Amino acid sequence: MAETHFPQHRARLEALRAEYISKLPEIFQRLDTLTETLPVDGAPPNLAILDRTLTQLSEETHKLAGSSGTLGLADLSAAARQLLSLAEHWHAHPLGARAKKDLMVTLVSTMRDCSRRPAPDVAKPIRQGTRMIHIVEDNELVAHEILTWLTEAGFDAQVFLSSSVYLDTFESLPTPDMVLMDVAFGKNPVAGPDTIRQLRDRLGQLPAVVFFSIHDNTPARLAALRAGASRYLVKPVSKTQLIDVACEFAQRRKGPKYRVLMVDDDQIVLETAKLHLEHVGLDVHISDEPMKALEIAREIKPDVIILDIFMPDISGTELAGILREDRQFDPTSIVFLTAQTHRDEKTLSVALGGDDYILKPFDTDYLTATVFARARRSRRLRGLLESKTISESDDY
Repeated sequence: MAETHFPQHRARLEALRAEYISKLPEIFQRLDTLTETLPVDGAPPNLAILDRTLTQLSEETHKLAGSSGTLGLADLSAAARQLLSLAEHWHAHPLGARAKKDLMVTLVSTMRDCSRRPAPDVAKPIRQGTRMIHIVEDNELVAHEILTWLTEAGFDAQVFLSSSVYLDTFESLPTPDMVLMDVAFGKNPVAGPDTIRQLRDRLGQLPAVVFFSIHDNTPARLAALRAGASRYLVKPVSKTQLIDVACEFAQRRKGPKYRVLMVDDDQIVLETAKLHLEHVGLDVHISDEPMKALEIAREIKPDVIILDIFMPDISGTELAGILREDRQFDPTSIVFLTAQTHRDEKTLSVALGGDDYILKPFDTDYLTATVFARARRSRRLRGLLESKTISESDDY
């Protein structure tokens, strides 16, 4: 886990939010100016001027929707998304020009009146881990066998024989690095996922959760997936398999941290994401200059590259295409981050080598899980390619 303690993490997040809120009046003023200049009356508008104004509105509201949502200002983000959609679909929107302009003015006014308080899940603490694994399993023999394996491998572990007791006591415990949770308890076939889901609803962010079960069917796997499973293991679980997973998620395996490069022209989104990702032990590099991304990537050799799609000068999909032309980035995972949901952008992101697509405002749990999963895959693939290269060179 990162060495940053929670009070420092929380203080930095609050400072980012306060700084951003102080800039909102300037943003609203720019939106007012842009909406006022929209030509809607009299002679047919100059399409070049109209489209330029709509593009500027899209750029402003794209940033506003992403930044405010990332910082937990949910109502403001929702209004910005509506304005963004209206600007992007102006020509196809069924309302008349005057009605569309009036709606934009109303949305900007709504934004000014939105609460500046963060959504509750953003304000919830992200507590530091303790290099501990929790084993939640009602079969005492199995639970203590797993405890023995983990202890012999050098882990700290604790057994809980009841999912309901674990639910009631979790908040009083030091937060673990990983939870190993059975799926079924007693007559409830999905008690484990239910427990984790309740904890997520109550606390927000949780450590990695690995479910294990005798059932290898879709309902059990779906329940685990919907509860936010990091992995699903089918019993009987071997000692080697368990230790590998523990090393993977509790970060006991020696080696460099996963490296992440994040490129976005929105500094608030960059700083907030960096704060969250560094807090869970990642080596994070950020840049708000997309034209320099290739140079930075070549220097730091990231395991994961996160690209905003909507950026000036060069889009995220164009940048991904350039990165993919460099063979050294073949094993590197590329994740797109954007406030937009256009189908053609999703298709293009896949065509240009994108591995995942995360919407702003991002959920920190989902962002963290996605980055770790992609980083592990990237690191493994890079290792395989390097081994193959060495093997082929030995043949000559």
